[in-house]
Amino acid sequence: MTSSVTRPADAPLSTAYPVDRRVLRPTRSEALAAIASAALFAIAFPPFRFIVPAFVALVPFAVAIAERADTGGTARSAARIGFWFGLLGYGINLYWMASALALYTDLAFLGYGTTVVLLAIIIAGTGAALFAARRATRLPLALLLPVMWVAKEVLLNYLSDIAFPWLPLGLSMAHIPLAAQLADVSGVRGVSFWIALINGLIADAWLLRAHRRAIATRAAGVVAAIAIVLGYGAWRLATIQLEPVAPVAVVQPNIPQQEKWQVENRERIVGILSSLTRQEIARGDSARLILWPEAALPDFLVQHPDWVDTVRTLTRAGHVPLLFGMIDLHWYSPTDYAYFNAAMLADSTGRVDFQHPYRKTYLVPIVERVPFVNPRWFASLKFFGGFGRGGRPEPFSLPFGKVGVIICYESIFPQRSLLYRREGANLLVNITNDAWFGRTIAPYQHEAHLSLRAIENRVGIVRDGNTGISAYIDPFGRVHGATELFTTAVRTYHAQTTTLRPLYVRLGDWVGTLSVVAVLVLLAVAYRQRRRLA
Repeated sequence: MTSSVTRPADAPLSTAYPVDRRVLRPTRSEALAAIASAALFAIAFPPFRFIVPAFVALVPFAVAIAERADTGGTARSAARIGFWFGLLGYGINLYWMASALALYTDLAFLGYGTTVVLLAIIIAGTGAALFAARRATRLPLALLLPVMWVAKEVLLNYLSDIAFPWLPLGLSMAHIPLAAQLADVSGVRGVSFWIALINGLIADAWLLRAHRRAIATRAAGVVAAIAIVLGYGAWRLATIQLEPVAPVAVVQPNIPQQEKWQVENRERIVGILSSLTRQEIARGDSARLILWPEAALPDFLVQHPDWVDTVRTLTRAGHVPLLFGMIDLHWYSPTDYAYFNAAMLADSTGRVDFQHPYRKTYLVPIVERVPFVNPRWFASLKFFGGFGRGGRPEPFSLPFGKVGVIICYESIFPQRSLLYRREGANLLVNITNDAWFGRTIAPYQHEAHLSLRAIENRVGIVRDGNTGISAYIDPFGRVHGATELFTTAVRTYHAQTTTLRPLYVRLGDWVGTLSVVAVLVLLAVAYRQRRRLA
């Protein structure tokens, strides 16, 4: 008689039973859940305009974890599902990092890989926490999933030098105004919570698929959740009154990243900026502010008095202020200095306010500031890894009101725009250089965040990109006059604002805060139960 050993369906892929499986090697069912969620997550955000994927992307992930929590599975299995979901989902969405970083360092792929692995580890922790809370409380996923996911987003927002809240779930609704108006109540976290709630209801319905009444109840919950948010959006779009602020002109010079910092190109770049600005002034569109993009002037301004003269001449000729991106140099001693990614204002009389530049606070990890080390170590590597961090910002005061400046990816941090709005800004401007993204999905994901910032604060935002996308985003989050990527352009946008002080502006990220508190309570309950059963 012969005997055979049957390989369990849940045994590790490519591993012969009964060899012990490795910690990170997923079983077949774990892999299927992770791949399904990652595939949906990958097409849930701009530039894709699909609506459904965001509302089901977390379902395979959540169902697989709940099944393990309900049937004696392990937290390690839940963490593995989260790890592979995060690795694949973020790996696909952030592929552009490898090519973008390659412009700065030969270690580009290592930087991309490290970022994706760190994000995957955080999603693994989210999966393990969801497992522990479900096992301890048996609460429905419609309650557990939203607080877990939103708490994860809050964590990504406050990781000091490596903070990277690039893809909050709410970003999927950025260009669907009817669904995104909820952000003025709750910020982007509330939109993420709403989407995760629907994911949770669908996941609960699947887990209870043998019970028709339970399925009907969850389906009704999905319909109600969607109807409430869309109804609120329709009401806001119909009732909020927009008020004019000022015409704002943007100059999009379209300087390729490979040419931007070469010494021989400096005067040509300044010439392009000057020529385009003169064209705008000559058109007589009555702009009351002109924008140049991030780091428009390709060297330390203080070392080029002729550039200062150019700026003064332009503003005096047009009688219009110019807000421009530049590299600000600050000397601590004759041998010690710091430099900053900054913005400076020249008023309509030609006066350049050297004493009050805006210095960028949220710096791109590695490219602008190597995390957790002294930036002065990188002073010799000009404009790489050693940028200084600015302090508390103040909006610029102009005759038509206060203007808050957001440089580059500061747009993905809600707290910066919120601070400006609380300080009385009635217009936000985002100056950026997305040339290093190339023709990837990154410029579209980057620009989309501004729709949420506009809704959260009910304020208009003018965006000026070196190579695009330049656009005006109104207080409803609607995009107007977007330019094409890698084109030279000059546009004048008639910016608007509102007099509203929405709940989000008054309370801040209250949904995120409550979600973090809820997760801590759930984990405490899970820990106490485990101690009691030990």
